[in-house]
Amino acid sequence: QTHTLSLEDIDKVFKMRSINLALLSSVFAASAFILSWVAEFNCHFLKFTNAKPTIPPNVHFGIWAYQFWTTATNVDGTYIFETCHTYPDQTGSGAILHVDSKWKAAKAFSVLTLIIGGVVFFSNMIRGCRPKYAEMLFVSRGEAVLYVLTSFFSGMTLIVLDSDLCKHNILMEEVDAASPNTEFGDTCEMSRGAKCVIAATVFWFCAGLTSYQGWKAEKEEAVPDTTVSLTDPLIAEDLS
Repeated sequence: QTHTLSLEDIDKVFKMRSINLALLSSVFAASAFILSWVAEFNCHFLKFTNAKPTIPPNVHFGIWAYQFWTTATNVDGTYIFETCHTYPDQTGSGAILHVDSKWKAAKAFSVLTLIIGGVVFFSNMIRGCRPKYAEMLFVSRGEAVLYVLTSFFSGMTLIVLDSDLCKHNILMEEVDAASPNTEFGDTCEMSRGAKCVIAATVFWFCAGLTSYQGWKAEKEEAVPDTTVSLTDPLIAEDLS
């Protein structure tokens, strides 16, 4: 049987504090998921800055990919295109970069962030499409815990800034040695990807906090109002 919401029902739904908090939690989670995806799957997570005014001014690296330049020449001239390439085989004696334990941990945390946060967020969106408003945005204490856990995983992704990718980058050492016109620092700086992760970490935590508040509000709204109206007489009139 199809359940149709009246305007009165819809007005009642959006006046419920738990629904408003659940919607706010979903907005935080959506923002965090997008920021996490953008940050972790591009090649601008960290950067090395060239101290000399030459090209390239910055060289960027990501958790899963690195910055690469491709040149194309035609009758109008030569053009340089920036692209992101996944890292080549990083195992065995021919490995270009050494993937240390902190870099491996950052990869694991980045995957956990998207899997756990994404599953909780999208399951909420699917559940929100149900026709009955009583089940429209159900929140639970477990959801809040998972969002906070996702916030922790997201923040731990920044451990890559303390890995060999940042502090002992062999590629940057070779660039400095091969080119006298470049002078990159010994360690990296945060690029826009790392800054997006910081913002995502805050948003994941806010999603967990508002989800927990929504769960509490939902429990309070579920308690029936047993108070007696002051306009009701204490002793009913005998109409017989």
